[in-house]
Amino acid sequence: MKNINKLFKSIAFCTIIGATVTSCDLEVEPPSSIASETYWTSEKDAWMNLNVIYSNTIPGIGIYDDTYSPDAYCQYSWESSGSTFLQNGMSAAYDAGWNFETIRKANLFLSQIESCPMDEDLKARFIAEARVMRAWQYLSLTQTFGKVPLITEVLPYDAENVTRDEVSVIREFIMKELTEGAAGLPDKYSGGYPNEKGRITKYAALSLKARAALNFGDYATAESTAKDIMDNGGFSLFRISSLSDAQQKEADEMDLYVDFAKFNIDKDKFVKGMFSYETLWHTENGNTDNPEYIMTRQYAASDWDYQDMVRYTSMRPNQLGGWSSVTPTQNLVDTYWAVDGSKPSLPSKTERASNYTELRKEADEFIAADNKNTFRLFVENKVKSGEIKNEKYISEYRNRDSRLYVSIMLPFKGWYETNYGTDFAYEWIKGGNNESKTGFNFRKTLPLENDPSGYGQATGDYPCIRYGEILLIFAEARTQTTGFDGQVQAALNELRDRCGMPNVPTSLSKEQGLELIRNERRIELAAEGFRLDDMIRYGAAYCKEQIDNVDITMPDGEKVITMKWDNRMLLKAIPQSAIDLNPLLKADQNPGY
Repeated sequence: MKNINKLFKSIAFCTIIGATVTSCDLEVEPPSSIASETYWTSEKDAWMNLNVIYSNTIPGIGIYDDTYSPDAYCQYSWESSGSTFLQNGMSAAYDAGWNFETIRKANLFLSQIESCPMDEDLKARFIAEARVMRAWQYLSLTQTFGKVPLITEVLPYDAENVTRDEVSVIREFIMKELTEGAAGLPDKYSGGYPNEKGRITKYAALSLKARAALNFGDYATAESTAKDIMDNGGFSLFRISSLSDAQQKEADEMDLYVDFAKFNIDKDKFVKGMFSYETLWHTENGNTDNPEYIMTRQYAASDWDYQDMVRYTSMRPNQLGGWSSVTPTQNLVDTYWAVDGSKPSLPSKTERASNYTELRKEADEFIAADNKNTFRLFVENKVKSGEIKNEKYISEYRNRDSRLYVSIMLPFKGWYETNYGTDFAYEWIKGGNNESKTGFNFRKTLPLENDPSGYGQATGDYPCIRYGEILLIFAEARTQTTGFDGQVQAALNELRDRCGMPNVPTSLSKEQGLELIRNERRIELAAEGFRLDDMIRYGAAYCKEQIDNVDITMPDGEKVITMKWDNRMLLKAIPQSAIDLNPLLKADQNPGY
């Protein structure tokens, strides 16, 4: 459409032109010239180039995106600038993802494949895959920066500088590419070259379309697209039918945490709901045959992948061989429903700090009394005696949403499916090396085993699009277009039924329904990277309410940071590195930077 700017100066000679062929030598001929003569002579060349685009486009775990929200905190600045963002400290000095390399690779692919000698039907499918991935990258860019240059052709090294295109232009392009791309893709793949499972399907493209439409405020399109996936995609929520020995051990203790009879809760359904939600992410279920997985980032045993290490090592507490890089906050923990689906009754910050300090003191005294005593033994004694049920600190975590118990490691709560065997209780060690700064650790998305090579990587596929999200998109979009009707309730009740929670209310106003859905998304999609986009979609006033002068605290009441909202945070700054290459961007910088 239009020429890009000198932004591509640093990558024009580094574009990957095959699965393993790269060039970063500024004296050599540009790969855009080499590729057409040397690397586009067969179907296999096209296949290899397309796979490179996959490796650059398909996102892994989204938890770092959640560190830009009040729900997750990253203690290491070299891993995330989230805490800087939350304190209104972002500037053009931060690289916020202004990356057009993948788009250039897609454009190169689309320009060269037209003349590649290969089966025409397969060529058309490859083109559809590349267009969808390019649109996916543009969706990420426009969500982050708003206006961005729309580039659909391979540009020369000395292309002229240009300004950004309007958001409306970018959004129209994304929706067109996803719609047309979906039409050229199969419902599923049979497996084997060149129809490997895990490639973008029609329903993956439609899922991106529904996600984009929701974020763009096109609720009618989001609703109809999500409904198409629900009716015709053949997906379902992942469920288990029986418990492992380790799961059964935790299930036996759940009577100390949930008053099943009092709330008329089916315990068997509740605990199977817990572990259905948890094991959705485990290695044995992390594959393209999982009925809930619409699109995955696939694990490759031969490759070191930081995304996989994040899931296995970075998120785990030091007690389980991890770094506690990203941890949940009290702000997130407080959002989980009560077991009857209502809002929970929570203590004040002062009461919580007093309750925690009292129980921690008792644990320390127990440990000091005998050199054979351990924190785990302290918790075990409390569980065996049933006293844990009556502890004031534990009381706020009793009778809560089943997803809380398998999403968050709570202080003084046991977890028995770990790589340390069935004898683990989570201990918050304040100030400890590679220990949580918020008092909690994530349990959700953690695999139980890592790769045998010793790199500490997760070995299952990661669902970057799953069916649970589609049900939530449909529910929110339909509530916006029609109200909180029976179809909305049915979609939400699928999620509730899977996790053993009661159905949603049947008579809510539109605004009440949207409020419920916002919290349901926050719980169901926790740690998956959706929270900031959701907050921005809900508007600046909502963002201010959630962030401005709100503390991230520890269980003992100590403050981690105080967050500060400014409307400029609705979009991030164009990085100075991009402005240096294209000075025209400086005059078009996002407001407030």
